[in-house]
Amino acid sequence: MLWNRALGLVLFAGLLSSAGAVPLGRWVQCAAPAWAFEVRSFGTDGSAGRSGRDGQDGRSGTSQSVTANGSPINLNLAGEDGSDGESGERGGQPSCGFQPRDVRYNLEAANGGSGGSGGRGGHGGEGGSLQVYYADPNALRQISVDARGGRGGRGGTGGQGVAGCWCDRSNWSVRTCTGTPGAPDYSCIDEHFSCRPGRSGSSGSFGRDGENGQPGQLRLVNQLDPLPPEVPSLTRPLADLVGRPVQLSKNLWDVRTGAAALLAPGSAVRDEYLAYRDRVEGAVQIDWQAPRALTTFATAGVTAAINEQGNLGLSFSEEVWIAAEPAQTDSLTTFTVTAAVRASDATRLAWGTSQGSGRDLALSVVDLGQESAYLNTQFWLTLRTSTDDPRDSRRPRYTVRYEGWVPEELITREGDRFVVALGRLPISQQALRSGTLAQVELRAVRSLADNSAEQNLSWQGTL
Repeated sequence: MLWNRALGLVLFAGLLSSAGAVPLGRWVQCAAPAWAFEVRSFGTDGSAGRSGRDGQDGRSGTSQSVTANGSPINLNLAGEDGSDGESGERGGQPSCGFQPRDVRYNLEAANGGSGGSGGRGGHGGEGGSLQVYYADPNALRQISVDARGGRGGRGGTGGQGVAGCWCDRSNWSVRTCTGTPGAPDYSCIDEHFSCRPGRSGSSGSFGRDGENGQPGQLRLVNQLDPLPPEVPSLTRPLADLVGRPVQLSKNLWDVRTGAAALLAPGSAVRDEYLAYRDRVEGAVQIDWQAPRALTTFATAGVTAAINEQGNLGLSFSEEVWIAAEPAQTDSLTTFTVTAAVRASDATRLAWGTSQGSGRDLALSVVDLGQESAYLNTQFWLTLRTSTDDPRDSRRPRYTVRYEGWVPEELITREGDRFVVALGRLPISQQALRSGTLAQVELRAVRSLADNSAEQNLSWQGTL
């Protein structure tokens, strides 16, 4: 809040009237607090320095496949080093200008510019992978390979901040007089002001060093014939797999350690390597036996894949819930679909009507998605009631009467309508009498096979 000079003079005059007349020729001084006056800046702040650019990531080494036949083989599969990040620029110098003289406000000099941040160092490139076909393990000792990962670049240094401007005069005062000199009403007041130096700009932060690239990995295949291409997974519209098998293949590998010891001395590769174990080939298809028509789900995506254990499986798009059982005959795996629903329809429940009172009290929930015949549905119920008069202006106080899963025997499904026998829960009948204020929260958990979703319904009113 700025100091109101007029108000200060009025207060000062009041002090004079209470203390008596002031002798002629005597100066009266009253110092106004510095914080009460306006603060203005002079000069131009220095600009912030530009941040340094990030270093470039190193390129990964080339992957290669060779056959070990006993002849010396030298391979350079090393990843490139990442480049260093640029340093941030120094902050801009402020333009200090001239400090105003004898002004009736406080001053602040221009601030110095902050330094720019240093750029991140580039990441080192990954070492290239090497696949070796061999018949004689001793032939591996003739292969010398450098598959080191590239080194990460250093982060750039932060730019230096610049000092702010200084004040030519740190303090000064301005005298203001009122009345007629020599007269009893003549008085003067000294107002004191100050100048604060500009702030120095902060130095920029240093950029992070780039990460070193991983060494390349060795893959060993104990045979001379090249491995045929593999198709470990593919994604198709669901309808494309119904009654039409798709072929999959995958090479299986064992994970081992000690790769460098198998090659020529001085070789640099990742310690963990892969040894070829077997190849899995098979076909997978869908047998549609769900009550719902296939056309409703025909365009939903499905991915067929072989896992690391060599088993064939299917994963369906999140937009559909599918219940399917696999059966294998020779190299063909058939998934029989017994139920299917749209995921969006699983959580389209809504409150229905309530009926009865006391032990006969029942609440209904309606399935607007019309999928109840294919879904498993459970309800978690929280019931609170209040004994306060609903006509009272105070906020009613509620007490929890029941909280837990609703037993299956108290839930009846009539098509796409669920009826919950609320009155048969272990609740005092007095708490369920007609006219009682109640709050009902119902959490529905719906599931099909490995899919599940929850929906919360709430109601408040008079039973």
